Amino acid sequence: MKSNAQRRPPLQARRPAYRSLEGWALGMLIEHHAIRECEHHGHAVDRSDPDARNRAREAAWNQPFPGASPEECQAAIDEVLRGIGDSCPDC
Repeated sequence: MKSNAQRRPPLQARRPAYRSLEGWALGMLIEHHAIRECEHHGHAVDRSDPDARNRAREAAWNQPFPGASPEECQAAIDEVLRGIGDSCPDC
């Protein structure tokens, strides 16, 4: 008779938290409170907080997305910010 450990299927490799540089940049901006989500519609909204933006950029420099340079990571953060307005388009 096999034990429980032997009956379990093999563990699958863990999927990375972010699949793309843009998704990672969006996550960094949310994590550092530079952007927020509209409570009613779910759109990303810029909080217009320069300190939060600077914290996100500094974190991107110190902990870049795997396989990307710190410069590419900061450029991705800037690109994501350019695409987000300071108000929800549906409000």
